[in-house]
Amino acid sequence: MIKTNWHTHTKRCGHATGEDEEYVLAAIQGDLKTLGFSDHAAYPTPQPYERMDISEVPDYISSIRSLQEKYKDQIRIHLGMEVEYYPEQWETLSEYRRTLDYLILGQHNVYFDRVSVYSINDGDTLHRYVDMLEKACERNLCDYIAHPDVALYRYQRLDGSVRECAARIADISLKYNMPLELNAGSGVQRGMYQFADGPRYPYPTRVFFEEFARKKCPVIIGLDVHDPRRFLDDTALNRALSVISDLDCYVLEDFDLVKAAEKRKKEFR
Repeated sequence: MIKTNWHTHTKRCGHATGEDEEYVLAAIQGDLKTLGFSDHAAYPTPQPYERMDISEVPDYISSIRSLQEKYKDQIRIHLGMEVEYYPEQWETLSEYRRTLDYLILGQHNVYFDRVSVYSINDGDTLHRYVDMLEKACERNLCDYIAHPDVALYRYQRLDGSVRECAARIADISLKYNMPLELNAGSGVQRGMYQFADGPRYPYPTRVFFEEFARKKCPVIIGLDVHDPRRFLDDTALNRALSVISDLDCYVLEDFDLVKAAEKRKKEFR
């Protein structure tokens, strides 16, 4: 089991289970040293089962800050969110950037609440997804890119566009010194899927990490936890690691994401 996880959700997002304190206790039991909460960011428009409601944000902040103090002698707890680059929501995103410890970028739609990344199956839309990642990095919105290959969830063939986008994301990572996540969440938890060009996990995807390894991009392992019990079971983590088992990936261990975030916040615009 890894010792640091920055990608942890709460039941507020509508598709996770367990109380906030249960996540902390399970993380301690799993011998984690640093626990980052990064639930799906709320926007004024509600989306039940996808993200927390804007009305729940004060309780989210209060709860995690309280646990941070309560368990300070047992585990380091940090408060973040998993955000998307949505220019229409910049006021809300700016508030999160100013007040939270860190932000991770998990781009779930190509446009605000339109064109889910889980439905992409053409090269043009895949490149548009990468455009959004790049714009977020340009403006210092985020501190690492979560599941950069999530847009391959239903992409049937690992074609030339996939390679091009992997190369683009690698270049973005190097240009902005932006870590990329090896995600050990739902993309591997459900096992391999049968795609048009053969079986694979929806994500993480080897073709992306071949490019990341070749260019020595910094990689952070994220458990993408939606259930406290995940801290006590390495099955999904081992599946994710198997994707990169013989690649020379530059994996960051015990990386201080909050310290990095403090620097990025000064350049946020």
